[in-house]
Parts: sequence; structure tokens; C-alpha cells
Amino acid sequence: MFGIGFLIVAGGIHLATPRPFALHAAMRSEKLALLAQERGKALSASFGSSHVHYGFDPRAFDAAMAGTPMATHSINLAIAGGSQSEQRAMALAFVEDLPPTPSVAPQACFILLELNAGANFTREHLVHPRAINLYDWPTTRFVLRLTSPAISFEQRAGRTAFALIAMTMHFANVGMLSSRIFPAPLDDQQILAETLEDRRGLIVEQRRAGVLEQLRLIEARAPQKPAVTQAALLPGNQDLADELQAKAGAKLQIVYLVMPKLSDLSTQAEYPEAIATNDGEVPIVNLARPDVYPQLYRPELWLDDAHLDEAGAQLATALIATQLKSWYAAHRQPESCGQ
Repeated sequence: MFGIGFLIVAGGIHLATPRPFALHAAMRSEKLALLAQERGKALSASFGSSHVHYGFDPRAFDAAMAGTPMATHSINLAIAGGSQSEQRAMALAFVEDLPPTPSVAPQACFILLELNAGANFTREHLVHPRAINLYDWPTTRFVLRLTSPAISFEQRAGRTAFALIAMTMHFANVGMLSSRIFPAPLDDQQILAETLEDRRGLIVEQRRAGVLEQLRLIEARAPQKPAVTQAALLPGNQDLADELQAKAGAKLQIVYLVMPKLSDLSTQAEYPEAIATNDGEVPIVNLARPDVYPQLYRPELWLDDAHLDEAGAQLATALIATQLKSWYAAHRQPESCGQ
């Protein structure tokens, strides 16, 4: 009787919470507020974890694309501490918000996704609203489609268990009712930091004292040539591109990004040029190539061994734009949104 009663009450609460993803979750809610501010103006966006949050500058991307068929107005909707599961939800929210026929001059709609983000959040986020409010069944199924048979049994079991536990808490409405009754305020300081000087979601921080010397030491100790591994593409990577295209009322240019880290100086992963999807090939822009982009691996461009500073973000974004121009010149010019 208790079990039946619990399920009935939980189901009732869940039905009264039609969109748990919109409930307050620190850092994500601030990015959703930015999306609301840019509604009708931003037709392109980047998604992913802290590597994109720190490493993609919408101002640099728009400047590089200006005057071409790829001209656009972009925002950075990546979130520090994020995952593939969260970037899927954020990208779907962005696509749902796109007007079927933009009121601005014809522009391209880019969806830039981080290919090498983790499938799940880190363990400390398991009981955080960012996970609990997110892991419905479609999200959990997506994570399972991102689990490679090449990883160890322990890794597969851990990844699956995280998703299933988070989904259980999601359908048990853990924390949701209190969030509806007592909604937490947005972090005004975060919003200010991410909108100052027209950053549009880019996070900018100052390098801590002593870090530059540590980064130079990493560079000095790196082997002459990094070891090369072959990266595997997973069914979930295609699933996400197909889902976004099917959801869109406007034509999308989906792009996968492989973001750099200083550990690439020792071990780098090679990716194919593109991913096949139901709508054609989706390009992969791989910046994690110190042999191709040595200018990106100067210690002066990094906050730490995994995150670029503002100058590094501007350079990385300019390189992304250059690669996309080459891709579309060789394949097809992007169609404007809504055409």
C-alpha cells in the first residue's frame, strides 16, 4: 500500500511539473536566462562543458563569419561542469526557441556541440538539480547510446548506474516541489560576468599566480611527438544531430567540436572529418591537434591545463571559423535559417 501510494503521489507531482528542466539549477538557469535575453537575435549557439564555456567567443565567431553566407549572431550556452546529457537538453531548448522565419536579415544557424565532453556529469553532481531535473527517459537512453563497448566493464557499469540513479530521482521528483514553491534567485553576478563587454555567455577569468610557470613546465616536458589514438564515434553522436535536425523548424548547420587541452601535447586523439547523419555529413572540427595548431598551445593562452583564457578563446574560435569556411567551400554553402 505504501509503495502504491508513493507512486501515485510521485506521479501526481510529476504531472504538475510539466518541465522539470526549467526548474532552478545553478549555472544552467543563468544560461537559460541569457537565452531568453537573446531570443530573436541569436541564431547560432555553442554547447558543451567548461572547455567550450571558456573556449568559444561568440564575438570572434561572428566577426570571422561576417560578410559570408555563414554570417550569424551567436551565443555561448556551454556550462562549466557540463556533460553530453546537459548539452543535448540545452541544444534542444535553443532549437525550440528558434523562430521558423527569422525577422533579421538572412543568417546561418550553427549548432556547435562538444564531441569530447563526458556523457554524464561528474559524481558530485549526481544529487544536484542539474542532474535530477534533467534525467528523464530520453536523456537516459541518450547516455546509454554514448557508452562504447571499448571501455572497461567498470566504466560502462558506472556510466549506466549514474544515469539510472539520476533518472530514478527525476521520476521521484527529488527537490522539485520545493523548487517550485521556493524558487531560488538567479546569480546576478554570473549573468553580469557573462554579458559584460558583449561576451554573450563566454566566461572570462584571470590566471592564478604561479599557474603560468606550471603550464610552461608541462610544455617543456611534453614529448617531441604526442602519442596518437583513434577516437571512436558513438551512436549517440549521430542520434543527437538527427534529433536536433528533426526538431528544427529552420535549417541547421550542426558542427561537432573537439576542444583542446594541454594534455594533447602528450596524447592526442584523431577523429574522422565528419559524422554521417540522416541529413548528410556533419563536420568535426578537431582543435586538439598540437601538430596542426601549435599556436593554440602556447602557455600564455591558458588559464590552467584544460581551459583557455580570453585571448585563447578568441584564437580557438577564429580557428573554428576558418575550418568551417574550408569545409563549406568544399562541400556546400549553408542555407539561411527558415529558407
